[in-house]
Amino acid sequence: MEYRSSIRSFLALALLSTVCSGALAEESAPPADIKLPDETVLRARYALPDSRFIDVDGEPIHVVDEGRGPAIVLIHGSYASLRQWDGWVRTLSRKYRVIRFDRPSMGLSGPNPSGEYSVEREIHVIDAITRSLGAERFVLVATSSGGAAGVGFAAEHPGRVTGLILNNIAVPPFEPNTSDRPPELKAALAADLPLGGYHRPEYWRQVLRYNFVDKGKVTTEMVAQWTDMNNRRPAMPRSPNNPNPLREFDRTGNDLARISAPSLVIWSAEDHDTPLAMGEKVLPLLASTDKTFVVIPRCGHMMPMECGGEGLALAEPFLARVAHQKVDDGH
Repeated sequence: MEYRSSIRSFLALALLSTVCSGALAEESAPPADIKLPDETVLRARYALPDSRFIDVDGEPIHVVDEGRGPAIVLIHGSYASLRQWDGWVRTLSRKYRVIRFDRPSMGLSGPNPSGEYSVEREIHVIDAITRSLGAERFVLVATSSGGAAGVGFAAEHPGRVTGLILNNIAVPPFEPNTSDRPPELKAALAADLPLGGYHRPEYWRQVLRYNFVDKGKVTTEMVAQWTDMNNRRPAMPRSPNNPNPLREFDRTGNDLARISAPSLVIWSAEDHDTPLAMGEKVLPLLASTDKTFVVIPRCGHMMPMECGGEGLALAEPFLARVAHQKVDDGH
């Protein structure tokens, strides 16, 4: 469990550093040159007008619930936050009820008192917050590593999912790509190795640029948000029994084979972390007989942020068709 050996591609880094942070938990103070805003400042800076915090077994989960109509639940990716879906929500909330949340230990959620951050925990969080909000049935949308919990929830709760949209998720066998990292990213990774899980803005700037085809879309404000929110994480408690996050994807293939809900798979053509060849494996694994695979050209791993308009244009006809459907509860 060495921090140095866990640095691979962005998705692998984001996942494996969760494992490594358990070893760093006793040294929770940031380096002297990294100044962390306190929680009150972070909430004032990044919470939204409709933000609320729902307690799930002692863990505060940041949730935003907007709009009216059939419900859609959005799950963000590694080291991101519910703000990853801002573009989609501006449009969807005109016709739908859109629920999004910061995944455990990410964004403004957490800490978990027991230090547990697993796919099973995230599935429980989705169940708990949606029931708390009275959203019994909904379309589920998941991107990147959020796909593990999204697919797991759809498999375990078929009676609650009217449709499923998956974007750039990881499926087994997942082997991170390390061959094409630019020198600037390598330098940023090396510079932050001694920081015990904390990171300077340049680190996140290079990580984001690596995952965007259009580098100009990586803004100063975006980098500041990712830096502020993710520097909360190293100080959070971590259970020594947390699974290796890369191995969390091992269940995804089996979960896909249990899903009968109508499904739309949207993939980015220029995704470094979950390449198109991986995306092409998803449709055959899905048990659903109502399933479609579509590709967005010139788009990187973080589709909702870089190519959100193109992704939404592909998603809206599917949403209009399935959001009002009754679901098969498997009985």
